[in-house]
Amino acid sequence: MLDTTVYLDGQRRGRLPADLAARIASAPLIHSAVALSELTANLGLLDPAHPNTPRVRAVIEETLSRIPPERIVQPSIDAWLEGSLITGILARIQGLPAADRRKRLNDALIFISAGEAGAVLVSRDKADLDLLLTFRSDIRVWLYEFEADSGARRTGRTLD
Repeated sequence: MLDTTVYLDGQRRGRLPADLAARIASAPLIHSAVALSELTANLGLLDPAHPNTPRVRAVIEETLSRIPPERIVQPSIDAWLEGSLITGILARIQGLPAADRRKRLNDALIFISAGEAGAVLVSRDKADLDLLLTFRSDIRVWLYEFEADSGARRTGRTLD
């Protein structure tokens, strides 16, 4: 399952780390309804008057159009409840501002949905996923990052 960061990296950078791109090309992907909603929200946030808006809109719309509906997973009611509980705990112990709670809830929903689906969650969001893994270490995650010198490297757990 792809986190929103994977879609954004592919769109903004025009590439993903080679090992990640190879795995994605050969793996049966499932997509999170939450991640897709984050991408769709970006369409509404685009400034119609900005000269880059048509290009950015086209990239997002093309990405969304390639995703088969039967490959989209949405959070169960249990995922919503668990994700909300985890978000509340993290907001309380970290003093998380109200404005940041929706992003954290979305991260939790994507993370728990991947676990429910038995999928590996692929993401670059190491800080948030490290926190979520303290609650649910049973969920498999593949973290990656870009490096200025060598392009990218993989960290954390792998897809294997």
